Amino acid sequence: MLKYLLVPAALIAAASLASAQFTPIATESFQYTFPGLLDNQGGGTGFANNWFVTNGNDIVIFDPSVNPPFALSDGVGQYAGQANVFGEAYRRLDTTQHPDVAENGKYGADGATIWISFSTVAYQGAPGNHYGGLSLFNFGVGEDLFLGSPWNTNAWGIDDEGPNGTPAQVIPGTNDTVAVRLVTRIDFLPGQERLRMWVSPGAAYPSTTADLDTVIADLRFDELRFASGGNSSDLYFWDNLVLEKGTPAAGIGTSYCGPSTANSTGASALLTAAGSTLAVANDVTLTASAMPLSTLGIFVIGRTQGFVMNPGGNNQGALCLSGAIGRYVGPGQVQNSGATGSFSLVLDLTATPTPNSLVSVSVTVGEAWNFQAWYRDIVGGATTSNFTDGLEIAFN
Repeated sequence: MLKYLLVPAALIAAASLASAQFTPIATESFQYTFPGLLDNQGGGTGFANNWFVTNGNDIVIFDPSVNPPFALSDGVGQYAGQANVFGEAYRRLDTTQHPDVAENGKYGADGATIWISFSTVAYQGAPGNHYGGLSLFNFGVGEDLFLGSPWNTNAWGIDDEGPNGTPAQVIPGTNDTVAVRLVTRIDFLPGQERLRMWVSPGAAYPSTTADLDTVIADLRFDELRFASGGNSSDLYFWDNLVLEKGTPAAGIGTSYCGPSTANSTGASALLTAAGSTLAVANDVTLTASAMPLSTLGIFVIGRTQGFVMNPGGNNQGALCLSGAIGRYVGPGQVQNSGATGSFSLVLDLTATPTPNSLVSVSVTVGEAWNFQAWYRDIVGGATTSNFTDGLEIAFN
């Protein structure tokens, strides 16, 4: 296993806080004539054509003055919803307007970050076999990702519908009959994507631990579909759809030594950080994701980057630190990935662990520190361990 040595001399590095830039890709507030149909409506921004509704009258425009209330509509009038079960509304996106996040005419170029948010609720029906939400389509290929309430779950979550997708994942304790605003962030990575979903967060671009944090199959899309259906006349409302690109200021650090070696789930575990690079602010939260469910793990820290494949001879992946390595193993610091395959830790920069468990140090201005998560895994029936990629944070 790993050996823990003494802390070496400091590495000096400059740092800057990432700037927040968000640009709308497409918006739709459904401000159309009431009563009326959504079919062939062309409002909103960022689209290449008008809405097309199968069976034309299945999805209509609602008004809160005479229809069931929708607590999380955008508050400026109308919203869309189903009048008949299994109705579907499709609309193509204009991908020519944002070539920086598109690839071969589809949104989802590697390195892009896209946010998708909308308000929704199941306003009629009964618990049972139903679904309702927003699908991302690869036009001419098929549905790749579903956001909302997957079939027969009665909860909010996702369903990775692509050819390499995994079963539906939902957020425990949620109920699709309670109106919510779903905010989804997708970071497009080589060969896979990291998806985070928040249910009615307090911010438009949350940096808090997501309610769902997972890795999905490689995704490209250029069409949206609102749809729902069920066996008990199940109907949904939708409003205030927003697609944007950009990353929040809270994302800090520089990834290296990645992608990490795939674990037993087939995914490469990821390490990210939120907060501030100001040492005096003492505001850094580490998050490891895309790990096996309900597995134990810790964060490790060092001043020097490295690369040791299969450290100790019986561990999977690569240790991306060298020299003196500290471990976050104090009270409450050993983590469990739980039902999301992820865990987070709020750091105390005034008590940074060293190889000597009785000694801690403070992070100071001008220092660069490197982090990694180390977690248990089972491969071929044998217990082993694996690592995320590395993350360097330079403090100022």
